[in-house]
Amino acid sequence: MPGTNAPEPRHPGVYVDGAWRDASSRDAHPVVDPFTEEAWAATPMGTEADVDIAVRSADRALRGAWADFDLRDRIAVVLRIQELIRKRRKDFAEAQTRSMGCLHSYGLGLAGAIELIDMYVETARNLTFAYVRSDAYGTTLITRRPIGVTGGITPWSAPLREVTKAIPALLSGCTVVLKPAPETPFGAAMFAEICTEAGAPPGVVNLVHGGGSTGEAMVRHPQVRNIAFTGSSASGARIAEVAAPRMKRLRLELGGKSAAIVLEDVDIDALMPLLVAGAWQNAGQVRTSTSRVLVPHSIYEDVVEAFAGQAEQQVLGDPMDPSTTIGPLATQRRRDQVLAYIESGKAEGARLVTGGGRPDDLTVGYFVEPTVFADVDNQMTVAREEIFGPVTCFIPYATEDEAVSIANDSAYGLHGAVFGRDEDRALAIARRFDSGTVSVNRSSGTPVSPFGGVKQSGIGRDHGPEGFDSFLEYHSYNIGPALAEKAHREFPAG
Repeated sequence: MPGTNAPEPRHPGVYVDGAWRDASSRDAHPVVDPFTEEAWAATPMGTEADVDIAVRSADRALRGAWADFDLRDRIAVVLRIQELIRKRRKDFAEAQTRSMGCLHSYGLGLAGAIELIDMYVETARNLTFAYVRSDAYGTTLITRRPIGVTGGITPWSAPLREVTKAIPALLSGCTVVLKPAPETPFGAAMFAEICTEAGAPPGVVNLVHGGGSTGEAMVRHPQVRNIAFTGSSASGARIAEVAAPRMKRLRLELGGKSAAIVLEDVDIDALMPLLVAGAWQNAGQVRTSTSRVLVPHSIYEDVVEAFAGQAEQQVLGDPMDPSTTIGPLATQRRRDQVLAYIESGKAEGARLVTGGGRPDDLTVGYFVEPTVFADVDNQMTVAREEIFGPVTCFIPYATEDEAVSIANDSAYGLHGAVFGRDEDRALAIARRFDSGTVSVNRSSGTPVSPFGGVKQSGIGRDHGPEGFDSFLEYHSYNIGPALAEKAHREFPAG
């Protein structure tokens, strides 16, 4: 339990004004290596008072030195941040692997952070921050200005998700207070230090370690204007509830229960690596995982058999070993929850094809075998709830309309996929999905694509120009003919 028999924290816990300081509480959350099950560090648990200090620092910076940085200056800082991340890529990867068990090769990818920064910088260069619009009633000068202090709350499930919160905020002219998950604190800590080293003035990027109460204190703080959050739908709903009285701007990337529709003309051999990538990346601990696979009756058993064969070829083990293909789950609690979902699938009548438990040869580590269920009904628990582990459910369908209906019959709407040789037909089906993103014969999206969900999968979008909207406030100035003439010369038409 936090605060009991945990190793000493690796740093004081609160990063404010460009330097570390002690958290006001002695409570700490153990950081456990999921492969060895040993606690090797601890995360200080910040309090409401710590959050207040960090937010006030961000607010001072917003109105101080940072206000003098124009877009070119901010881009220069962000590009230096990117270069320092590159130099410390191995440090970030090792910290993530030791904290949550992801493959070291996955950690080295930094969840695409380097490429995302390229996208954010290029998008910022092309954004129009002021423009003129006219109609029969007159002329308006419209500006887009930084919304203010942003609270960035990030999950344990991917390295450097801080990039999707902090980088568009900084490019927009906002300041940031980060609150990473207590299970994986060190990547966020390195990121905060790097921002200062790259030239962000003190107070522009701050960090408070802690758990749910720390994050809630950030959401409640009156000087925090904007919350950017990635996590569970339940936590997102709580954030929306807490934020509502002050009408805060929210960007919530929440849970998913993504469906993949396989068409009867698919090349099964070409399909397998795409399904594997969509299902078991990061041991299934990815919110876009295609955990429901819908297959027509005519090829159903062939696809299930081929995918089960892929499951049986996976190598579970040390996530630092390049030969390992699936590492442990992040925590003991996560492993136990996934095993409970597997038991519910068996109890509700799903056919267990392969997997279904802990591997016999790995007695230590939070491992779960890649598990394949067939003959799943879409009303079963394993088809309705986000499992967040290496569990894939196969559902047969008779017609295209039935497949689309099953895919959309979910509380979530984050991602989906369609696989088939006739790509025009596949795209037409993809456009019927009720979800934020859909891949056609691919297992992932691109950095320029607006990313986010509908229904219980969230509010707002990351990436592309749409990803900047929650960091910018629109202001309109209704002006007379003389000013309008000047404005039309100075600003583009909107």
